[in-house]
Amino acid sequence: MNWLDKLQQIDRRVIYTLLLVVLLIPMFRPLGIPLEVNMTTQKVYDLVQALDPARDVALFVMDYSPGGSPDVHPQALIVAEHLAQRGVRTIMVSFVDAGPMFAEQVLDHVSKKYDIVYGTDFVNLGYLAGMETAIKNFAEAPHTAFERDFRNNPVASMPIMAGITHITDIAFIIDFQTGDPGYNAFLKQVQGPYGVTYAAGIVTVSVPNAMPFVQSGQISGLLQGLRGAAEYEVLVGSPGAGAAKMDAQSLGHLLIIGFIIVGNVAYFLNKKKAV
Repeated sequence: MNWLDKLQQIDRRVIYTLLLVVLLIPMFRPLGIPLEVNMTTQKVYDLVQALDPARDVALFVMDYSPGGSPDVHPQALIVAEHLAQRGVRTIMVSFVDAGPMFAEQVLDHVSKKYDIVYGTDFVNLGYLAGMETAIKNFAEAPHTAFERDFRNNPVASMPIMAGITHITDIAFIIDFQTGDPGYNAFLKQVQGPYGVTYAAGIVTVSVPNAMPFVQSGQISGLLQGLRGAAEYEVLVGSPGAGAAKMDAQSLGHLLIIGFIIVGNVAYFLNKKKAV
């Protein structure tokens, strides 16, 4: 067997081993492969940058499922980090039952990097059942929607809730979601009636359906799947889970393409040699 035959019959175990290696390296140390930042991601970043820490409060909606978390959770991590970096008070709320668990993970991530005070800078209110109806009820009276937060603290006594009696007291809403309730519910119950600035973080497959609302200006900014998280990390200057996973994905694709090219070149050279 000549060397051209060997190139066409590389042991699959070698391929799998090399693929595992190139996928693992960026997960431990992001490489920072350059990304062109989408304008929808830039808009979310600009909206957070424009918030006034002295008076503005952000609503951080955790409405994604475990199945969609690989795409959306890295978005939540980096946006929360940006809000903490800027000192913007952030109220976290969920209209899906898995949300509070992810909110606690986000809080743990942010508290390791920034000196935030729970109840003053950030709060995890918890889960409010009722889907779109719950969103409507929360919008009308956020200060009475919860008696106690997810950690069982009385909500009324928290400094972060002072002066928050209606959704219009919120300067900016960022909604991380993977299904129902989604942006349609927020557009109908919050953004449309009250004009509150609304942005969303969604899974990649949902992007085409959301784009008409971005173009109409109803959704002011949009993070598009895992790439949206990586782009936001680039803007903040803090490579994390998004960048690592995008690097791994890119390297994995390059390796597979490389093997395809090598196999085809070896095949045609071998064929030419035989003639």
